[in-house]
Amino acid sequence: MTWLIRFVLCVPLLLAGCGSSDTGGAPTSAAQDDTGAVHRAFETYTKAALAKDGATAQGVLADTVATYYDDARKLALTATDDQLTGITSTQRLTVYVLRAEVEPALLRDGSPADLLRTSFDKGLVGEDGISDLALGKVNVTGDKASAQAVIGGREAPYTVDFVREQGVWKVDIAPLMTLADEGFTAAAEKQGTTVDALIDTVLVSKYGPEKAAALHRPVAG
Repeated sequence: MTWLIRFVLCVPLLLAGCGSSDTGGAPTSAAQDDTGAVHRAFETYTKAALAKDGATAQGVLADTVATYYDDARKLALTATDDQLTGITSTQRLTVYVLRAEVEPALLRDGSPADLLRTSFDKGLVGEDGISDLALGKVNVTGDKASAQAVIGGREAPYTVDFVREQGVWKVDIAPLMTLADEGFTAAAEKQGTTVDALIDTVLVSKYGPEKAAALHRPVAG
């Protein structure tokens, strides 16, 4: 689960979901067109993310991504640890990372698109997350698609998910959040600790004990 914790720290995230389904049969012309569009969306995203081109990268992310990070932004500004207790471990960690990495003025006044662009421009998504990632078989069902994730030529135990919005295929990270929460729970159990303690360990490892402690406080102002 080391890769999963690293990706959760690198917002916004790309990887999504677990497993994939095979509908069988020969692909239709429309399905082939959709498969090509999914691959192009993925290529646009990965190239932009690696180039720290936030404007292009955030443009191929699904609306659910902007909503997720806007919710986390609001929590980063105002929520105490007691108020964060009811949210998922993934979103809680995202709140702490936003407090650590994003300027308070942007958290207060920026739009979701501004936040996403800044995250890419600052390199919060980089080579550790996506440079070795490729797509395998793509399955399309209506306005949703999933592609087998391939790392270093080998199939990974998850898929990259996509959603079609206003006729355009975009990367959808929502399924990863469930996977990440399951990963934190499993990792905590394996280490004989709690999810809260594991999150603290991750924060201290990345930011040091003093800054990690400060991240548990809402952004001032």
